Amino acid sequence: MLRILCLLMCMIAGPVFAQQQTDLYHTEVQLTDAKKAESLAKEEGLVNVLIKVSGQQAIAENEVIKKALTRSDRYVTQMSFVEYDNAPRGMKLGYNSSMVLNLLTQAEQSIWETPRKPVLVWVVNEYNYQRSVIWEQSNNSLITRIKNAANERGLPVMFPVGDFDDVTSIEIPDLWGNFKKPIADASERYNPQAILVVKVRGNSSSWTLFDTTPQFLATTSKKPIEGRSSGAVQLADMVNEVSDYFAQTYTKNLGAVASDSEVVSIKGIHTTRAFFTLEKLLKQMNSVASVQVETIQGDKVTYTLSLLGDYQQFNDELLSKNTRISLVPEEPIVNEDISSELTTEVTKDTAEPELKEEAPIVEESALNDELEVKQPVIHQYQLSAN
Repeated sequence: MLRILCLLMCMIAGPVFAQQQTDLYHTEVQLTDAKKAESLAKEEGLVNVLIKVSGQQAIAENEVIKKALTRSDRYVTQMSFVEYDNAPRGMKLGYNSSMVLNLLTQAEQSIWETPRKPVLVWVVNEYNYQRSVIWEQSNNSLITRIKNAANERGLPVMFPVGDFDDVTSIEIPDLWGNFKKPIADASERYNPQAILVVKVRGNSSSWTLFDTTPQFLATTSKKPIEGRSSGAVQLADMVNEVSDYFAQTYTKNLGAVASDSEVVSIKGIHTTRAFFTLEKLLKQMNSVASVQVETIQGDKVTYTLSLLGDYQQFNDELLSKNTRISLVPEEPIVNEDISSELTTEVTKDTAEPELKEEAPIVEESALNDELEVKQPVIHQYQLSAN
């Protein structure tokens, strides 16, 4: 009885189809025979993750990203090794999502917004003048190649399973001719947010992307996106073009201000040449994402630095890059003018002879807390002449 009840519930609920999950912050990299193979793998893995999150294939060309890649270890949160049958072993790597997003913020880059549209992919293959639909359950290499390419770009895809409903709901000429009504009717059961029709002919393929749901496909005035590709990586090229379209259309700006910033002042800059030489040095440091000059007072220049690591990493790198620079021991900064002015006002208020009974009693410790003026921490350095 229980088995019959479960079967009836499944029939009422209808079919449930799995779409490929896109884990944006995990990747798998094959190890090489190089000396620093693991370090190179972590660097490659970070590039893979940045491409998936940002949607930009050329993200590694950004100058801030290039610096971060030299310290890719700090972004890794998970690591394990994978053994292959006929290939060198690989590494599965997980990266800190908050740090990755902060890095993209520091690099002033946008991201491909999430959650992302699940795309239903119909594949028709022509071979020996015969055309056939490639179903999910066929384990065809065309499906595998599209899945692998989609996983590398963070594109969520799914394929029709090829059951009785699929086979009887659409004809091959409907797909080959991009006829909207039958494609919409056959796709509706999968509940996608976009539909991709791929037509493969040997070493070349053409594709049509309908960026809409099946419910609106037949009536929408939105033009489909079309493309062609050829060669050994034709399907990967197609996935890249489709991913580029989604990443550019559904982009999210993270902003241009990064949270990891420090204020640094350097004293002893007496010439214009010294000023520009020092600014160039700061911009080229691997621990620095960006440099902003705040004030110039005599021979002292104050900077706000957006850091890719913590302050200690910056300090170590700065002192090693220029031996003429030394750290000045930090001293607490007290604003005596504000403190004295506030003390005078409090003294005048408390010196009144008549106080209302309702007036609260202010303790000395509370007054001291109010008088404290918080100042930003400024790390001070001295540039010597020799």
